[in-house]
Amino acid sequence: MQRRDFIFGTSAAIAALSSGTLVGCTTVLSQAEEFGANNHVRPIGSPITPIQSSLDRVTRSVVGLRPFRKPGPRLEATTMGNKYLVHNYGHGGGGVSLSWGVAEIAAGLIRQQGSREVGILGSGVIGLSTALELQRNGVNVTIYAKDFPPYTTSNIAGAMWHPVTLFEKGQASPKTMQMLHLAAQIAFKRFITYANDTRYGVTWIRQHGLSSKPMDTSYPYIGGDALYPGLVRNQSSENAMFGMPFYDAYYTLMIDPDIYLRALVTDFRNAGGKFVEQSFESPEDVIKLPQSSIVNCMGLGAGKVFNDELIIPARGQLSFLLPQSNIDYGYAMMHPNHGLLYSFPRKTGILIGGSVGKGDWNTSIDESEVKRMVKGHAALASLANS
Repeated sequence: MQRRDFIFGTSAAIAALSSGTLVGCTTVLSQAEEFGANNHVRPIGSPITPIQSSLDRVTRSVVGLRPFRKPGPRLEATTMGNKYLVHNYGHGGGGVSLSWGVAEIAAGLIRQQGSREVGILGSGVIGLSTALELQRNGVNVTIYAKDFPPYTTSNIAGAMWHPVTLFEKGQASPKTMQMLHLAAQIAFKRFITYANDTRYGVTWIRQHGLSSKPMDTSYPYIGGDALYPGLVRNQSSENAMFGMPFYDAYYTLMIDPDIYLRALVTDFRNAGGKFVEQSFESPEDVIKLPQSSIVNCMGLGAGKVFNDELIIPARGQLSFLLPQSNIDYGYAMMHPNHGLLYSFPRKTGILIGGSVGKGDWNTSIDESEVKRMVKGHAALASLANS
């Protein structure tokens, strides 16, 4: 990447994680309800306006490679040579959602070391959030990366607040699950403070998970069901959305990464943070950095540099339709005829997906996928008022 292309625009958590207790959600829910009251989001069961899905309304299509680890994200402290190293990567499709939570936990590990100068590897949402959390604790931070916003994987994220695609079912350890629940609680509480602030691009929406068969409710959503205001699970109705007989529904936050990451970059620079363009090919490249404490937020890049064979790409392709101001809802489903489909409203356009191609490194646009998603969402829209 050329430099001219570089567009800039808690201890309590660690204690809770190590002791096996989780932060309560009551305060978070009351704050969510308070913010939601003035957000103009209609009741969950209100009629919906169909999205207008057609090829002539597609403004762009993008491909992103989610950094996926079958056992879940890696968040731990270790040493490498003369460096104190905190790993914070591999968040799959939940990087934006978990960002403030894993940032706080990672910053707590740095505080235990007492470092005042820290290097961050990676400038996506995890790197930026971790850097900002460290700055709030008086740490001088330098971010090292090959690419910067808007050229990061985080810029291509769907970024509806609900941590998903985090691990392979049955492969995450109890400790990892505990960390994920705690991180989600911290992150959601932070994100609702940005809601409806136009500088950050975070808004409330109503979200629906749809299914043609009964849904498994034996496990809570990540962070606990109390983090999802208005939540109803595995409801059945003859008049359910798009003719799908079973659904979950709740209020959540929609984060527009292009707007949000620009704001984080500005906040980081205003706090004295520095960006350095640098590639890393081996552990030796990291050891050469001047800082004695490093936080690794490289995502997929960590696989090569730190020899992590567990991290793989989970390819996702999105298209964007021209915006519609009257869309205040999102949905996601595995449709029996159209495959995986999801849609979320943004101010900049209607996002449509979806795909999760694990192990697929291809970053080229698949035009057949564009047509499948456009056609599938159009078919759903045709049922909206039927």
